[in-house]
Amino acid sequence: MRIALLVIGIVFVSAWHSRSEAGPSFDEAVHAASAEAIDYRSAVGDHPSSLALARAIDARLIVRETREGKPIHVQHCRVVEGGCRARVATLSRLITEASNRAGVDPFLTAAIAMRESGLNPLAVSPVGARGVVQLNPRYRGKTVPFVYNESYREQCSRRPGACQREVLDAGLGLYRWAVGRCGGDVQKGLAWYNSGRCDKRNGYASSVLRERRRLLRLAKDADLKGSTVFVNSGLSP
Repeated sequence: MRIALLVIGIVFVSAWHSRSEAGPSFDEAVHAASAEAIDYRSAVGDHPSSLALARAIDARLIVRETREGKPIHVQHCRVVEGGCRARVATLSRLITEASNRAGVDPFLTAAIAMRESGLNPLAVSPVGARGVVQLNPRYRGKTVPFVYNESYREQCSRRPGACQREVLDAGLGLYRWAVGRCGGDVQKGLAWYNSGRCDKRNGYASSVLRERRRLLRLAKDADLKGSTVFVNSGLSP
């Protein structure tokens, strides 16, 4: 009996040691990073865009502070596994990765998401659009499981990333198509994304670009060491 227990103990310790050497998974890092004195670097790594975006979004989603100075984030992300900051870290990484795949400024992508949903994956528009970039279920959203499949969406809802990778890829695909349709003009493309027309007078484009500038300011304010280089990407700073 003792020999059997000893063997089991050795197997358990070996497995634990192997896992420790492999390092934490991204999900584990996100949960570890959701402590009070968070350093988003432990969740998103040293990638400058993801790190800067995480810090900016964190500041953007704070609605108030307690008397003790503890920040309170928006309601929709407080029930997420790992807390609001776990969602911020995960969405920042997903936004950066999707933006890199699409060749779009990640701060512009984040600004679209803020304008569309307040970065709430479960937001629903009057026409049934869903996800952080609000895909219409009758058009681009009809190919995205998160938009058309209720049970799938329910399974995703409490996860930090809420299965938004597919939503972001589809949304950025639509945005790039809109910019191309509107002669390569970013503002007209944003207007088309919102209304289906290449109209610069559409206030939506201006509001997205204002949001982008706000996120950039928050990121720069949070970058205490001044180590991040912010690329303009041809848009107004």
